[in-house]
Amino acid sequence: MKNHLRSSALIGPMLVLSASILVWAQVGERQPAEAAEPVLIPFTPTQIRVVSTVETAAFFHTPLDSEETVRLEELTVSSSGYVIHNEPLEVELMGDPRFAEVSALIERMPHNHRPDDTRYFAAADAPEFAGHEVVDIAREVAVRLNAIEEEYAAGRMRPYIQLDFPLHMDQVFAPEDPVGSTREVVIQVAWSGPNGLGGTSTTSRAVTLMAPPLSVPNSYQTSGTATSIHAGDLHVHSCHGEASGACAPSGNCAAESFQTSGSFSFAQLRSQYQALGIDWFTATDHSYCVNSSGEYNAIVAECAAQTDGSFLVMPDLELSSDEVGSQSGSDLANALCLGLTSANHMGAHQINARIPGGEDGFLGFCDGLFSDVLNSFTSNISTIRSQGGYPIAHHPTAGEFGWNSYDSTQGIEANALHGVEVWNGATQSGQGGDVGRWIDWLLDGRLLYAYSGSDTHDEATAFGSNNVLLEPGEFSVNGVHAALRGGRHFISNGHVLIMEAGLGGSSIPMGSMHPLPPHTGPTNYTARVHYNFGADTSTISIFTGRAGDGSESTLCQSGPLTGQGVFECSTPLETSVNSWVRAYSQGGSVTAYTNPVFFLPSSDDPGTYCTAKINSSGCGAQIGSSGVASATSALTFDITASEVVNNKNGIMFYGYAPAFNPFSDGTLCVSAPLTRTAPQNSAGNPVLPDCSGNFSYDFNARIQSGIDGGLIPGAEIYGQYWYRDPMSGSGSGLSNAIYFSIGP
Repeated sequence: MKNHLRSSALIGPMLVLSASILVWAQVGERQPAEAAEPVLIPFTPTQIRVVSTVETAAFFHTPLDSEETVRLEELTVSSSGYVIHNEPLEVELMGDPRFAEVSALIERMPHNHRPDDTRYFAAADAPEFAGHEVVDIAREVAVRLNAIEEEYAAGRMRPYIQLDFPLHMDQVFAPEDPVGSTREVVIQVAWSGPNGLGGTSTTSRAVTLMAPPLSVPNSYQTSGTATSIHAGDLHVHSCHGEASGACAPSGNCAAESFQTSGSFSFAQLRSQYQALGIDWFTATDHSYCVNSSGEYNAIVAECAAQTDGSFLVMPDLELSSDEVGSQSGSDLANALCLGLTSANHMGAHQINARIPGGEDGFLGFCDGLFSDVLNSFTSNISTIRSQGGYPIAHHPTAGEFGWNSYDSTQGIEANALHGVEVWNGATQSGQGGDVGRWIDWLLDGRLLYAYSGSDTHDEATAFGSNNVLLEPGEFSVNGVHAALRGGRHFISNGHVLIMEAGLGGSSIPMGSMHPLPPHTGPTNYTARVHYNFGADTSTISIFTGRAGDGSESTLCQSGPLTGQGVFECSTPLETSVNSWVRAYSQGGSVTAYTNPVFFLPSSDDPGTYCTAKINSSGCGAQIGSSGVASATSALTFDITASEVVNNKNGIMFYGYAPAFNPFSDGTLCVSAPLTRTAPQNSAGNPVLPDCSGNFSYDFNARIQSGIDGGLIPGAEIYGQYWYRDPMSGSGSGLSNAIYFSIGP
């Protein structure tokens, strides 16, 4: 049987021990009572949604005295009394008590990522380090671990190893097991040591079968579309960021030496995410660990090898940067770097080349007295944008590597940050914490979407994933990135929550940044939330906000809801400043956040606004223009419409004020009185109906004809196209609308 072995690593977020549960070995009858007990750590799932084979691991550590060796002989995995995996081992480890001593110090450090506070190396009653002591111990841990690692790198035998093995969940759960069933997976390692010492170390972990992922609510599915949900993780670390035994060709990353942990390849992580019902993730190893273009290109190739029609792995980075400007607080990383560095982390997504950010040596995320290894976050954002990517602020309120450059941070309005990680790992904070920081930025006029990431440095775990909404044919690397960039996703650890706004006769999708033209009059819109809670019960809150206010307002709250349906309420449209509407649901431990629908007063001239009606061929006719509206210019000002049903007659009409009125199953975007232009044909492909039709109208010719006395310099015009669409319910189609002013 194949022997799955890989050296374990010292990796992970600063000062955080393994995100897995450590369990002291239960020593078998061959173990003398006075002997030190090995530690066996399972890196196996605690929850799954899909019964499949998961590539997973266990960590074995021997705390024997130096120069004493242990030989691992056999690995056995069982469940419900049945052996489901067995393989011989031929591994020798050498004891090293220094490793356990340092691990005990780490356990007494403040924790941000561990699921519990259980101790396995430090005494249960040893006090947690606090205050300045944290910085001193952190640096001591780093120095001692690096000294040990240097010996290991020079050839000294290690006291630990990671044992990789497949976990066949179809042998853990039976087909008749109901949702909520919990089964115990038992891992045993038989070993022998000096002077007849030996035994079997045992650990176990419970695995719970969760309900399958919920589907898009029926109320959200419209004729001609089949929207699907694809859950994913935007913040994943792998074996390319280890302190030792890193995946080739990546080098060992001493800057990550504060965590004892297992880690996984992208292939192993893929199997773990698939068992969680997740079908994509982004590879975001630390920029200070990926220290060459060759290493990054290897990551790109490995991601491509794990990407196919059913699963996507996208190569990105977690980029370390210098903070800029005044700081709102400080964090542990600042102190570790002796005040020489104030750094933050961001996700650099959809980039096409490595972006430097630190070094892989000891404290390689720190600037030194005579070195500057980090660029400013503003410079790094520019680099990400220049590569066509989009940046996301990671764990903005974290106690280590938080985002303290609050005032200097700009959003999409300045082509800067694209969003904020409002859910990091197991931490979700209601409306406070990272969510509160996101909302504060919105209130200060920044335009930012909400995202989430598990931040796992170990196995994949269930958390509040990013659930993108895709149409048929859109599941691809570019398709998922496009949905994420457009805010077409909600964040949830189980429930489905989709926001939209009903304005006039149209629905504005979640994530839209909907422009409002000048002189938009008073009107109401409907905040509409489509939900699917399955058999659970949850409540929905809808929040509205305006730039410049001190807080959001609660527009409405539901009572307890179950199953699927729609919850909605109406409110006046804010037309003077940027505003938004978003939704949140809470039911027990299951939480969901939508992205907002934004309403943005626009000063573009010309500019588009309103929403096109989806026609019978599945398109929304898009209005556009070329040239400048002028009372005297000899050049044309063409108002166009694309994605029109082919070979159909239509007209452009215009007026002198905007509107959002239901009309012909769509929205009439122009206020009466309306003026029609001459009919025209959309042309396009000659036979079957599709979206190949187009319209074009030279509005300068109309201005200069004198046919309409209102078309004078300074006049503000609002226009839209109407066309025949016999296959639609109302028999007609509508484009979105255009606003422009007439120049001399």
